[in-house]
Amino acid sequence: MGFVADVLDGIGTIVGVVPSTRPPSDYGPSDVDHLTEEEMRSLPKRPTLSEELGVELGDNNILRLTDGTVDKIVFDGPEPSEATTLDMVFRNTTIPVPRVRRVIGTGEDVSIIMDYIKGRQLGHVWPTMSFFEKLRVGFILRRYIRQLRTIRHSRAVVPGPAAPGFEARVCQSHIFGTRQPQRGPFASYAELAAFWNERNRSSMEIETTYWNVPPEEAQACHKEPFDDSHPLVLTHGDLNMRNVLVGDDGRLWLIDWGASGFYPIWFEFTIMTYQAKVIGAPIEDDVFWMRLMPFICGPYYHQARWHSRASSSLNFL
Repeated sequence: MGFVADVLDGIGTIVGVVPSTRPPSDYGPSDVDHLTEEEMRSLPKRPTLSEELGVELGDNNILRLTDGTVDKIVFDGPEPSEATTLDMVFRNTTIPVPRVRRVIGTGEDVSIIMDYIKGRQLGHVWPTMSFFEKLRVGFILRRYIRQLRTIRHSRAVVPGPAAPGFEARVCQSHIFGTRQPQRGPFASYAELAAFWNERNRSSMEIETTYWNVPPEEAQACHKEPFDDSHPLVLTHGDLNMRNVLVGDDGRLWLIDWGASGFYPIWFEFTIMTYQAKVIGAPIEDDVFWMRLMPFICGPYYHQARWHSRASSSLNFL
Protein backbone atom coordinates (compact mmCIF):
# COMPACT_ATOMS: atom_id res chain seq x y z
CA MET A 1 0.00 0.00 0.00
CA GLY A 2 2.86 2.35 0.80
CA PHE A 3 4.37 2.31 -2.70
CA VAL A 4 1.03 2.90 -4.42
CA ALA A 5 0.20 5.67 -1.97
CA ASP A 6 3.56 7.34 -2.64
CA VAL A 7 2.94 7.27 -6.40
CA LEU A 8 -0.55 8.72 -6.03
CA ASP A 9 0.78 11.30 -3.61
CA GLY A 10 3.36 12.39 -6.17
CA ILE A 11 0.73 12.66 -8.87
CA GLY A 12 -1.45 14.69 -6.52
CA THR A 13 1.37 17.14 -5.99
CA ILE A 14 1.96 17.50 -9.73
CA VAL A 15 -1.71 18.22 -10.48
CA GLY A 16 -1.96 20.65 -7.60
CA VAL A 17 -3.89 18.67 -4.96
CA VAL A 18 -1.29 19.94 -2.53
CA PRO A 19 0.54 23.12 -3.62
CA SER A 20 4.33 22.83 -3.80
CA THR A 21 4.84 26.45 -2.71
CA ARG A 22 3.25 28.68 -0.09
CA PRO A 23 0.96 31.35 -1.64
CA PRO A 24 2.16 34.98 -1.39
CA SER A 25 -0.89 35.88 0.70
CA ASP A 26 0.54 33.91 3.63
CA TYR A 27 3.36 36.44 3.92
CA GLY A 28 1.09 39.48 4.05
CA PRO A 29 0.93 41.88 7.00
CA SER A 30 -1.62 41.58 9.79
CA ASP A 31 -3.78 44.24 11.42
CA VAL A 32 -1.72 44.18 14.64
CA ASP A 33 1.77 44.59 13.20
CA HIS A 34 1.75 48.32 14.00
CA LEU A 35 0.48 47.91 17.57
CA THR A 36 2.59 47.79 20.71
CA GLU A 37 1.96 45.14 23.37
CA GLU A 38 0.28 47.74 25.56
CA GLU A 39 -2.00 48.81 22.72
CA MET A 40 -2.97 45.20 22.03
CA ARG A 41 -3.81 44.61 25.68
CA SER A 42 -5.98 47.73 25.72
CA LEU A 43 -8.14 46.55 22.82
CA PRO A 44 -11.79 45.90 23.73
CA LYS A 45 -12.42 42.39 25.02
CA ARG A 46 -14.13 40.16 22.49
CA PRO A 47 -15.78 36.75 22.91
CA THR A 48 -14.22 33.36 22.28
CA LEU A 49 -14.67 31.97 18.78
CA SER A 50 -17.24 29.50 20.14
CA GLU A 51 -19.28 32.33 21.63
CA GLU A 52 -18.89 34.44 18.51
CA LEU A 53 -20.04 31.70 16.13
CA GLY A 54 -22.56 30.02 18.42
CA VAL A 55 -20.83 26.64 17.96
CA GLU A 56 -18.77 24.77 20.55
CA LEU A 57 -15.24 24.62 19.17
CA GLY A 58 -13.35 23.66 22.33
CA ASP A 59 -11.46 26.96 22.35
CA ASN A 60 -12.12 28.56 25.73
CA ASN A 61 -8.54 29.85 25.83
CA ILE A 62 -8.78 31.52 22.40
CA LEU A 63 -10.23 35.04 22.17
CA ARG A 64 -10.88 37.10 19.07
CA LEU A 65 -8.42 40.01 19.28
CA THR A 66 -9.11 41.86 16.02
CA ASP A 67 -10.86 41.04 12.77
CA GLY A 68 -7.72 39.33 11.53
CA THR A 69 -6.13 37.89 14.68
CA VAL A 70 -6.81 35.78 17.75
CA ASP A 71 -5.24 35.71 21.20
CA LYS A 72 -4.41 32.20 22.47
CA ILE A 73 -3.55 32.03 26.17
CA VAL A 74 -0.88 29.42 27.00
CA PHE A 75 0.97 28.48 30.16
CA ASP A 76 4.42 27.22 29.22
CA GLY A 77 6.59 30.24 29.72
CA PRO A 78 7.84 33.22 27.77
CA GLU A 79 8.87 31.04 24.81
CA PRO A 80 5.80 28.85 24.26
CA SER A 81 6.45 25.66 22.33
CA GLU A 82 3.33 26.08 20.21
CA ALA A 83 4.58 29.40 18.84
CA THR A 84 8.00 27.86 18.16
CA THR A 85 6.41 24.93 16.33
CA LEU A 86 4.09 27.10 14.26
CA ASP A 87 7.00 29.25 13.15
CA MET A 88 9.02 26.13 12.29
CA VAL A 89 6.17 24.65 10.23
CA PHE A 90 5.51 27.95 8.48
CA ARG A 91 9.15 28.35 7.46
CA ASN A 92 9.88 24.75 6.46
CA THR A 93 6.67 23.44 4.87
CA THR A 94 3.72 24.52 2.74
CA ILE A 95 1.21 23.34 5.37
CA PRO A 96 -1.40 26.06 5.96
CA VAL A 97 -1.06 27.06 9.62
CA PRO A 98 -1.94 30.26 11.49
CA ARG A 99 1.02 32.61 11.33
CA VAL A 100 2.34 33.79 14.69
CA ARG A 101 2.43 37.58 14.82
CA ARG A 102 3.58 38.20 18.38
CA VAL A 103 4.11 36.53 21.74
CA ILE A 104 3.20 38.85 24.60
CA GLY A 105 3.18 38.55 28.36
CA THR A 106 5.63 37.62 31.08
CA GLY A 107 6.23 34.67 33.36
CA GLU A 108 4.26 31.51 32.67
CA ASP A 109 1.08 33.25 31.50
CA VAL A 110 1.61 34.45 27.95
CA SER A 111 -0.44 34.94 24.82
CA ILE A 112 0.25 33.90 21.26
CA ILE A 113 -1.14 36.43 18.81
CA MET A 114 -1.81 34.63 15.54
CA ASP A 115 -3.85 34.94 12.37
CA TYR A 116 -7.56 34.23 12.50
CA ILE A 117 -8.41 31.58 9.89
CA LYS A 118 -11.81 31.81 8.27
CA GLY A 119 -13.30 28.38 7.82
CA ARG A 120 -15.14 25.50 9.45
CA GLN A 121 -13.92 22.51 11.40
CA LEU A 122 -13.66 19.36 9.31
CA GLY A 123 -16.07 17.58 11.64
CA HIS A 124 -18.82 20.02 10.64
CA VAL A 125 -18.12 19.66 6.93
CA TRP A 126 -17.35 15.94 6.70
CA PRO A 127 -20.97 14.65 6.52
CA THR A 128 -21.65 16.84 3.47
CA MET A 129 -18.54 15.76 1.55
CA SER A 130 -18.59 13.32 -1.35
CA PHE A 131 -16.42 10.19 -1.40
CA PHE A 132 -13.81 11.87 -3.59
CA GLU A 133 -13.75 15.01 -1.45
CA LYS A 134 -13.06 12.87 1.61
CA LEU A 135 -10.38 10.95 -0.27
CA ARG A 136 -8.77 14.24 -1.23
CA VAL A 137 -8.69 15.24 2.45
CA GLY A 138 -6.83 12.01 3.18
CA PHE A 139 -4.22 12.68 0.50
CA ILE A 140 -3.70 16.25 1.65
CA LEU A 141 -3.30 15.30 5.32
CA ARG A 142 -0.92 12.51 4.36
CA ARG A 143 1.19 15.02 2.47
CA TYR A 144 1.19 17.33 5.48
CA ILE A 145 2.42 14.58 7.81
CA ARG A 146 5.15 13.62 5.37
CA GLN A 147 6.31 17.25 5.25
CA LEU A 148 6.48 17.41 9.05
CA ARG A 149 8.66 14.32 9.11
CA THR A 150 11.17 15.81 6.68
CA ILE A 151 11.92 18.83 8.91
CA ARG A 152 15.51 18.69 10.11
CA HIS A 153 16.11 20.55 13.34
CA SER A 154 18.77 20.37 16.02
CA ARG A 155 16.02 20.05 18.63
CA ALA A 156 14.96 16.68 17.15
CA VAL A 157 17.34 14.80 19.48
CA VAL A 158 15.27 15.86 22.53
CA PRO A 159 11.84 14.20 22.89
CA GLY A 160 8.92 16.49 23.51
CA PRO A 161 7.87 20.08 22.77
CA ALA A 162 9.92 22.27 20.46
CA ALA A 163 11.91 24.99 22.19
CA PRO A 164 15.07 27.04 21.81
CA GLY A 165 18.22 25.21 22.86
CA PHE A 166 18.33 21.65 24.14
CA GLU A 167 16.70 21.91 27.56
CA ALA A 168 14.05 19.19 27.88
CA ARG A 169 10.46 20.27 28.50
CA VAL A 170 7.55 18.45 30.08
CA CYS A 171 5.58 16.54 27.45
CA GLN A 172 1.89 17.34 27.13
CA SER A 173 0.64 14.51 24.93
CA HIS A 174 -2.38 12.26 24.53
CA ILE A 175 0.05 9.35 24.21
CA PHE A 176 0.26 9.45 28.02
CA GLY A 177 -3.51 9.10 28.45
CA THR A 178 -6.02 11.37 30.16
CA ARG A 179 -5.24 10.80 33.85
CA GLN A 180 -1.81 12.45 33.73
CA PRO A 181 -1.06 13.65 30.20
CA GLN A 182 1.99 15.61 31.37
CA ARG A 183 5.11 13.45 31.70
CA GLY A 184 8.82 13.98 31.66
CA PRO A 185 10.85 15.93 30.86
CA PHE A 186 12.94 13.42 28.94
CA ALA A 187 16.46 14.61 28.20
CA SER A 188 17.06 11.96 25.56
CA TYR A 189 15.36 9.39 23.36
CA ALA A 190 16.79 6.71 25.67
CA GLU A 191 15.00 8.27 28.67
CA LEU A 192 11.69 8.26 26.80
CA ALA A 193 12.21 4.61 25.83
CA ALA A 194 13.12 3.72 29.43
CA PHE A 195 9.91 5.37 30.67
CA TRP A 196 7.78 3.28 28.33
CA ASN A 197 9.66 0.06 28.95
CA GLU A 198 9.04 0.53 32.68
CA ARG A 199 5.34 1.13 32.01
CA ASN A 200 5.27 -2.00 29.87
CA ARG A 201 6.81 -4.04 32.72
CA SER A 202 4.38 -2.53 35.25
CA SER A 203 1.42 -3.32 33.00
CA MET A 204 2.52 -6.96 32.87
CA GLU A 205 2.62 -7.08 36.67
CA ILE A 206 -0.82 -5.49 36.91
CA GLU A 207 -2.27 -8.05 34.54
CA THR A 208 -0.91 -10.99 36.51
CA THR A 209 -1.69 -9.52 39.95
CA TYR A 210 -5.11 -7.94 39.47
CA TRP A 211 -6.50 -9.35 36.23
CA ASN A 212 -5.49 -12.97 36.83
CA VAL A 213 -3.74 -13.24 33.49
CA PRO A 214 -1.43 -16.29 33.48
CA PRO A 215 2.22 -15.13 33.84
CA GLU A 216 3.31 -16.92 30.64
CA GLU A 217 0.56 -15.18 28.64
CA ALA A 218 1.37 -11.77 30.13
CA GLN A 219 5.08 -12.20 29.46
CA ALA A 220 4.37 -13.17 25.85
CA CYS A 221 2.29 -10.03 25.34
CA HIS A 222 4.85 -7.70 26.92
CA LYS A 223 8.14 -9.22 25.81
CA GLU A 224 8.91 -6.67 23.09
CA PRO A 225 10.56 -3.35 24.02
CA PHE A 226 9.53 0.17 23.06
CA ASP A 227 10.11 0.82 19.35
CA ASP A 228 12.81 3.48 19.11
CA SER A 229 14.14 2.24 15.77
CA HIS A 230 13.27 5.46 13.90
CA PRO A 231 14.54 8.99 14.58
CA LEU A 232 12.27 11.43 16.36
CA VAL A 233 10.12 13.46 13.98
CA LEU A 234 7.97 16.55 14.34
CA THR A 235 4.49 15.37 15.30
CA HIS A 236 1.26 17.36 15.46
CA GLY A 237 0.07 15.20 18.33
CA ASP A 238 -3.63 16.07 18.20
CA LEU A 239 -4.73 15.36 14.66
CA ASN A 240 -8.51 15.08 14.66
CA MET A 241 -11.44 16.65 12.85
CA ARG A 242 -11.64 19.47 15.37
CA ASN A 243 -8.12 20.63 14.54
CA VAL A 244 -8.47 20.53 10.76
CA LEU A 245 -10.14 23.60 9.27
CA VAL A 246 -11.71 23.67 5.83
CA GLY A 247 -10.76 27.22 5.01
CA ASP A 248 -12.89 29.66 3.08
CA ASP A 249 -9.89 29.84 0.74
CA GLY A 250 -10.33 26.14 -0.16
CA ARG A 251 -7.28 24.93 1.76
CA LEU A 252 -7.07 22.54 4.69
CA TRP A 253 -5.52 24.24 7.71
CA LEU A 254 -3.96 22.51 10.71
CA ILE A 255 -4.54 24.30 14.01
CA ASP A 256 -3.97 23.70 17.74
CA TRP A 257 -0.33 22.65 17.93
CA GLY A 258 -0.26 22.66 21.73
CA ALA A 259 0.49 18.92 21.93
CA SER A 260 3.11 18.95 19.17
CA GLY A 261 6.74 17.98 19.55
CA PHE A 262 9.47 15.62 18.46
CA TYR A 263 8.33 12.05 19.02
CA PRO A 264 8.74 8.57 17.49
CA ILE A 265 7.27 8.33 14.01
CA TRP A 266 4.49 5.97 15.13
CA PHE A 267 3.12 8.33 17.80
CA GLU A 268 1.01 10.29 15.27
CA PHE A 269 -0.94 7.19 14.21
CA THR A 270 -1.31 5.92 17.78
CA ILE A 271 -2.58 9.27 19.07
CA MET A 272 -4.87 9.79 16.10
CA THR A 273 -6.58 6.41 16.56
CA TYR A 274 -6.77 6.94 20.32
CA GLN A 275 -8.35 10.37 19.86
CA ALA A 276 -10.97 8.93 17.52
CA LYS A 277 -12.13 6.62 20.32
CA VAL A 278 -12.20 9.09 23.22
CA ILE A 279 -12.82 12.52 21.73
CA GLY A 280 -16.57 12.13 22.18
CA ALA A 281 -17.69 13.27 18.74
CA PRO A 282 -19.63 10.55 16.86
CA ILE A 283 -18.21 11.78 13.56
CA GLU A 284 -14.76 10.59 14.66
CA ASP A 285 -16.08 7.01 14.49
CA ASP A 286 -16.82 7.40 10.77
CA VAL A 287 -15.64 4.20 9.07
CA PHE A 288 -14.01 5.99 6.15
CA TRP A 289 -12.17 8.39 8.47
CA MET A 290 -10.88 5.46 10.51
CA ARG A 291 -9.63 3.76 7.35
CA LEU A 292 -7.84 6.92 6.28
CA MET A 293 -5.78 7.07 9.48
CA PRO A 294 -3.14 4.45 8.51
CA PHE A 295 -2.97 6.04 5.06
CA ILE A 296 -2.40 9.49 6.54
CA CYS A 297 0.08 8.56 9.28
CA GLY A 298 1.41 5.17 8.25
CA PRO A 299 0.01 1.76 9.31
CA TYR A 300 1.72 1.44 12.69
CA TYR A 301 -0.77 -1.12 14.01
CA HIS A 302 1.85 -3.17 15.84
CA GLN A 303 3.22 -0.21 17.76
CA ALA A 304 -0.31 1.00 18.58
CA ARG A 305 -1.16 -2.40 20.06
CA TRP A 306 2.08 -2.33 22.07
CA HIS A 307 1.17 1.11 23.40
CA SER A 308 -2.34 -0.03 24.30
CA ARG A 309 -0.95 -2.86 26.44
CA ALA A 310 1.85 -0.80 28.00
CA SER A 311 -0.35 2.22 28.77
CA SER A 312 -2.70 0.37 31.14
CA SER A 313 -0.24 1.11 33.96
CA LEU A 314 -0.55 4.87 33.33
CA ASN A 315 -3.69 4.83 35.48
CA PHE A 316 -1.59 3.68 38.45
CA LEU A 317 1.76 5.45 37.99
